[in-house]
Amino acid sequence: MSNNSTSVDVNSLETDTNTVEYYTYYILSLVIGYVLTGVIFKTINNANQKKDKLNLTFDYYGKKDNIQVIHNELTPEQSSLRFRFLIASTLIKSAIWIKAPYMFALYNRLHGFSRPEIGILYLVENLTSLLLGPLIGSLCDLFGRKKFCVMYAFLLMFQLGLRLTGSRSLAYPAQFITGICSVLIDTAFESWLNFEANMLFTGDDDGKREKNSYLREIFGKQIQFDCLSSIVMTGLTTIIYVR
Repeated sequence: MSNNSTSVDVNSLETDTNTVEYYTYYILSLVIGYVLTGVIFKTINNANQKKDKLNLTFDYYGKKDNIQVIHNELTPEQSSLRFRFLIASTLIKSAIWIKAPYMFALYNRLHGFSRPEIGILYLVENLTSLLLGPLIGSLCDLFGRKKFCVMYAFLLMFQLGLRLTGSRSLAYPAQFITGICSVLIDTAFESWLNFEANMLFTGDDDGKREKNSYLREIFGKQIQFDCLSSIVMTGLTTIIYVR
């Protein structure tokens, strides 16, 4: 009797999630977040240009007269580093967003988890990132960020393999590894960029100001591309998923 009841709940859950309407509010929230992010950054940039003064929250190495430093002329090496980082970052984040509509179905249909259990799985990932973030960041600084960036790819393949087994017990370590991957995405790759940028600028105050302006531009574009890819990839895969 209990087995039949469980079967009905799962089937009804699949029916509810197999519609575009189910994901409408999620996609709409992404669109609103993208627009708000653009408005906030535009407002800050306009305010700085009008005041013609340095925003110390963005650039520690300010000149004594508080004039904003903008590094517009890039060498071929600096342009190449910016291009390679933005391409790699956008592709990685797009790969993360493109799987979003399928994760719930994977855990529900393949593993047979209920909604509360799936919530616990996501909690495992977020707690792992929260607790291990400082430790993993220190290890990246100690042993080299490039090594951990390469490790990210292997950890990602390993946790995907655990998920595809369909084993309920292996889903939890898969989420634990996913939390580690999230930490590496948010720390190791950007730290690696900062390390590479140090070798492209001089070590005096002018070089530090130019490097900060350079990184500020890259990270600003990274946020915009990430927000845009989240909307496009999630919307596209949702349409494909429900059909």
